[in-house]
Amino acid sequence: MAHRFLPYMLYSLAGLLYACTAGKDSPDDYLTRAREMVRAEQYQMAKMYLDSIRILFPDDLTKIKEGMKVMREVDFAEQQRTLAFCDSVLKQRQTELPMVSKNFVFEKNAEYERLGHYFYKTQKYEDNFGRTFLQSKVDEKGRLVITSYYSGSTPINHTRFTAYNPQRLFAQTQPVAKDGAMNYSFEDDGTTYEIVRYNYRTENGVVNFMLEHLNEPISIELNGIRNHQYSLAQRDKEALKAAVDLSLVLSDINRLLDEMRLAQAKMEYILSRKDHPVEEPNN
Repeated sequence: MAHRFLPYMLYSLAGLLYACTAGKDSPDDYLTRAREMVRAEQYQMAKMYLDSIRILFPDDLTKIKEGMKVMREVDFAEQQRTLAFCDSVLKQRQTELPMVSKNFVFEKNAEYERLGHYFYKTQKYEDNFGRTFLQSKVDEKGRLVITSYYSGSTPINHTRFTAYNPQRLFAQTQPVAKDGAMNYSFEDDGTTYEIVRYNYRTENGVVNFMLEHLNEPISIELNGIRNHQYSLAQRDKEALKAAVDLSLVLSDINRLLDEMRLAQAKMEYILSRKDHPVEEPNN
């Protein structure tokens, strides 16, 4: 995105340079205008005025260092604005969370799980044992996981699945190999069970495809040494849509919290350097 604004910034800086040449402005004039821009919350313009001092008056180290102090003020003000904006949006998303999570059950095994997961109420595995279906769940960070459960009389060793609409348009996941932990199979009393998990790296656009065709019949084909096809049940469609909605809200909440922590850390660093002398600028 930054390159879109580069011509404008160069044009503005060129205008500043021209104004200085034509009007014989002093470094103090640029410092004054920069401080005015800070008060007006026009931080990019303030930075351009401060950069102009270094460019136009390279030998006036005193004024350059004074400009660098003002630049600290600009950086601090920008972090304050980021913090306020994120806090406002965060409160809105946190208000939405109870609604989008109301049909989910949260589970976390503290012994071996670092993050817990939200399961849609109709998709807990113990309530669907022996059923071939796609389970949608969301971890605490807001990351969506699609788990393919297969149950049948013969193994198919599936590593991917394909979703089709009635017109045979389709999307297909990346293959996911068995690892014996998250992706595995077992046999019990003559029945083969296979569990394969797909995250944002491996679902390969299948989630968006299914969302686009939720109002149509969707066929799921498990692809392995043999293929197995079934229709995506309505309750599993509802679970997918709800999981995506929850994923978006939780992802936003976590992203905003990270941005706020980063902004706070930057502000604390700037304050810690407030009484330190400004280093000599590099020409």
